[in-house]
Amino acid sequence: MWKVAAVAVALTLVAGVPSQGGDRKWQTGKWVDVGTKRQMMDFGPGATSFDPRGRAPAMRALADVRTYVIETDDLRIELQDVVSVNKRSVDAIIGQPVTFALEKNTLYVKDADGAEHKLRVTKKTRPER
Repeated sequence: MWKVAAVAVALTLVAGVPSQGGDRKWQTGKWVDVGTKRQMMDFGPGATSFDPRGRAPAMRALADVRTYVIETDDLRIELQDVVSVNKRSVDAIIGQPVTFALEKNTLYVKDADGAEHKLRVTKKTRPER
């Protein structure tokens, strides 16, 4: 009997927790730059080499580094997304509007289907006018 009560309490607590997506402060901006470059990236436990002889990390792979820039009236945000070679990332078209939420050094973008994509903020400045 106590197990049933404990499960009911746990479900009530989980149901009362709001989702992260609903808590975001969404705003709009415009895509002003989009780019892609390929580079070797360090991945996994070998990413930080603790070897006293300075040998390179063992786990390396070629990746697409996607770069984006979003501007609003008072903010210019430079972003980065590292994905596997030829893997789809955020669909961005220069000059088109974008819906996003900025949380410290992370930016969430909503696509046309309402799905969220997480990007890393590399720089925040005022737009050049």
